[in-house]
Amino acid sequence: MINHIILPTDFSASANKALDYAILLAKKTNSNLTILHVNQIALLDASMPPESYQLFVNEIENFVEEGFAQIKSKLSISGINCNYESKYGFIADEICDFSNNAQADLIVMGTTGTSGLSEILIGSNCASVIGRSKIPCLAIPENANVKEFEKIIYATDYNEPEFPAFSRLLFFAELFDAEVEIVHVESENDHYFNAENNFFKKNKNTINYSKIKYTNLPKGKTAEVINQYIEQNQADLLVLAKHNRNFFDRLMHRSLSKKMAYHIHLPLLILVK
Repeated sequence: MINHIILPTDFSASANKALDYAILLAKKTNSNLTILHVNQIALLDASMPPESYQLFVNEIENFVEEGFAQIKSKLSISGINCNYESKYGFIADEICDFSNNAQADLIVMGTTGTSGLSEILIGSNCASVIGRSKIPCLAIPENANVKEFEKIIYATDYNEPEFPAFSRLLFFAELFDAEVEIVHVESENDHYFNAENNFFKKNKNTINYSKIKYTNLPKGKTAEVINQYIEQNQADLLVLAKHNRNFFDRLMHRSLSKKMAYHIHLPLLILVK
């Protein structure tokens, strides 16, 4: 279930695109929405006069007030129950701490970049939040086309029990009556277990959702194979489970950044237990 969504914002174009998705999901789930702005801690010169420091603080507060006013105007006719919070601190830490304390169910964040998804995420605030968050995160590229999810691709290597995370995915799928495709890139590790008898297929009869199919992709570099498949099969959402650390870390590893040419338009949902 989703009852509370957190939308961190810096009032940029990418954050505004994420806001559009947060509104879509809040309406679908009848959830509360919290707009959160975190002012990054700045290293100030200790010799700065108090009046100069106060001017600096005032500028920040005015910026945040104007940003919230624009969002409030956009949400005024949405019917969504929305709260606004502004904090000082390290961005990823504050977002994760606030989400945990607020007992939120989903973080929706914007990403920016001009190339591969991992280049967008690696070293960014979004990557830090994803790495630390105890709740699912939905990363929205700035150029994403806001639409309901009709086809969802869930990438897995089947090497760890992922059913708790997968159950969360089915909630998203049912919201939109979306098709779910589980894709697996064949590897040498498949010799150690029967891919046709993997965890998902063992539990297929216990999954009360009919729009699921399973696709084995040919051996190759995992990121490149998945990317090519996404290119050829127009999906609306790519999903990974953070619980599957080996697979997740391989895909998000910095060394793969130039090879991870995932669609810049494709949102990424990171699931946890």
